[in-house]
Amino acid sequence: MNKKQKILSFSGIGIIIIVLILYIFLSEKTLCKNVDITFIKTEYNLINKKDIETVIFSEYKNLLGSPVDNVNLEKLEKKIEMIPAVKNAEVFKKINGVLGITIEQRTPVLKVLPEKTKGFYIDENGELMPLSKKGTVRVLTATGNIKYKYKGEKISVRKDSSVTQTVKDLYLLAKYLNNDSFFKSQAEQIYVKRNNEYELVPLAGNHIVLLGDIFDYRKKLKYLKYFYTNTLCEEGWQKYKYINLKFKNQIVCTKR
Repeated sequence: MNKKQKILSFSGIGIIIIVLILYIFLSEKTLCKNVDITFIKTEYNLINKKDIETVIFSEYKNLLGSPVDNVNLEKLEKKIEMIPAVKNAEVFKKINGVLGITIEQRTPVLKVLPEKTKGFYIDENGELMPLSKKGTVRVLTATGNIKYKYKGEKISVRKDSSVTQTVKDLYLLAKYLNNDSFFKSQAEQIYVKRNNEYELVPLAGNHIVLLGDIFDYRKKLKYLKYFYTNTLCEEGWQKYKYINLKFKNQIVCTKR
């Protein structure tokens, strides 16, 4: 590198440093003009921009017109992520005085409707969240003998000891059904009987499937899938009114 090249190189570095210093200085003085909230594309709309704005402006009442640098980005992210329906939040400053917010929502796999109390969703990771007021989310629904009072906080079936065993079992069933493309399109409802046995109500066919207790549910559902795809398709979906899987290695059917 000759002398001229060295001078140009050092000059370029100097300009970059000056620009960075000016950016840092000016960003501290930049006033917040707007809040730009973006939702990562999702199948469900459990919350809207107003829900996020409520959290932001309760934390920073005079945000608009105040220096953007006053916002603690990490703290605000954690505050937004306390909303049960929010899986992840990213808060960042834009050059033009706009505060950017990117929201990733949770994906429910089960709607739980307990007896005599409010219902709730369970997402794919076992997190509980309130039912959405923004509209109906079409997912697998659990009803029947479910006694659990959800208070609306952000808790997990995997970690919180207050969650009943029935709710934990329902999550296991729902996750398994949701992860199987056949059952995801076929299963409509899980019903919990008084003796803590589980029934499945399918979309196709006018019959009920008695799963029995939660023990060995994976094997029972594999038998059911084989029966559906290899027997019921040939005999007809309307032939049986009850399919019993509770007995070990057996499928007992009651004809209509």
